Amino acid sequence: MERYLLSPQKHQQSTLEILDDAPLLPPPKPMCLGVLGQSSAVFWTKETLLEHVLHPVLSSLERMPESLLCGAEGQTSMLLEWWAARQELPIQVFEANWAKLGKRARALRDARIVKEATHLLVFLNERSDTYETMAIRELKKGKTVYTVDAKTHEVQQLELENDS
Repeated sequence: MERYLLSPQKHQQSTLEILDDAPLLPPPKPMCLGVLGQSSAVFWTKETLLEHVLHPVLSSLERMPESLLCGAEGQTSMLLEWWAARQELPIQVFEANWAKLGKRARALRDARIVKEATHLLVFLNERSDTYETMAIRELKKGKTVYTVDAKTHEVQQLELENDS
């Protein structure tokens, strides 16, 4: 006599079970906005910084950053700290150690901000193209970069040009 093994009946999955097993979309990467560069302190007030810079950038990003990084010097940094506190947004302020590092202090501080930030807001300088060069370099690496023109104070999102 032959032996037959009865196999258990396969369970038919319901549509809800299939949907529950579907992989979820990964959560968005935390956004860290790094702010650097030099600005004309005479122009910037709470209102002008909000109206001319932060509102256009945040509208373009379509969400609030999870944290903010900036240098410690200048009126713009002070206004950013005020804004972050009102938004209950974590902010990390980087000091440039001028006494120890001399002329390299700003570059090293800015390099740290650039390294840790996922998005950049760069205040361009009239007398030097250092920040513009850095902004373009980071754009080519894949970061979202906004610049603030030194003369017109207009915000612009940098985009790569197609060479086609």
